[in-house]
Amino acid sequence: MNKAEINMFGEAFYRACLSHQQIDVPSLTHPDISYEEAYAIQNVFVDFLKKDGYTVSGKKVGLTSKAMREAANIYEPDYGYIFSEMAYENDSVLSFDNFIVPRIECELAFKLKKDLDMPNVTVKDVMEATEYVVACMEVCDFRLYRDKVQRLVQDSISDNAAFAAYVLGDMPVPVKDRDLSLVPYIFSVNNHVVEASCGAAVYDNPALSVAWLANTFNKLSDPLRKGEIILSGSAVASVAVQRGDHFRCGFGDFGEVSCTFV
Repeated sequence: MNKAEINMFGEAFYRACLSHQQIDVPSLTHPDISYEEAYAIQNVFVDFLKKDGYTVSGKKVGLTSKAMREAANIYEPDYGYIFSEMAYENDSVLSFDNFIVPRIECELAFKLKKDLDMPNVTVKDVMEATEYVVACMEVCDFRLYRDKVQRLVQDSISDNAAFAAYVLGDMPVPVKDRDLSLVPYIFSVNNHVVEASCGAAVYDNPALSVAWLANTFNKLSDPLRKGEIILSGSAVASVAVQRGDHFRCGFGDFGEVSCTFV
C-alpha cells in the first residue's frame, strides 16, 4: 500500500464519520494490509479529526475479552485514540442520529498521573501510574461494512478501533491495593440484566490490558501520557443500540455508569 492509498483510506474513514455512511474494509482491496499500514491509516483519520478541532484525551484498547473477540471473530486486541469532544457525563442522553450502527461496551477507564513510557510496562507500573479508575461505557461505531469479507484486526485498527464516544461515571476510585480482576460488571439494558462478568474477563486483569496497550504504543513511539484517559476494554459482549434504549453497568463499589439514546 503506498502513501497515496493510505491517505485515501484515512480520509475515507473521516468522511464516513461525518456522513454516517459506511465504507468497504481496506483488506477487501488490500488483503495483505500490514499492521504498520493500518496504523498509518488510523493516523491519517485521527489527523483529520484534529484539524476539525477534536482533541485527543487518551487511548483505548479493544477486543480484550473472550466475549468481544468471539463477537468480532478477531482474536487479538485492537487499539486507537479517544477524544474529549466525544466524552459524555454519567447518565447523559445521546442522539442516535450521531452514529451509524452504535454498540455499547462496558469497561474501566484509567486516569494516568504518570507517563508509561518505560520498556516492558507491567501491571505494577500501570497501578503506580494510575491516579484513579472510573466506570465507563464506550460507544463503538463501525464505519466499515461487515458483510462482504471477514474483517481483519488491521481493518479495525484502521477504523480507530471503532471508537465513537465514551460515557464516564462520576465516582473515581483510587487503585492502591485493589485487585481489578475482581471488579464485578453487571450490565443492564432497559432495566434487564443481560450479562454479568468481572475484571478477570479483560485480559485476566484490566491493568494488564493497559500494560499491553502501553507497550504497543511505546513501540509506535507514542507512549501513554500523564493526564490521559485509558479505556481498558470491555468485560461483556457489546450490545446493539436502538433508539430509546437505556444502558447501565454497575461495578460494585467502583460505582456505575449509564446513558440513554434518543
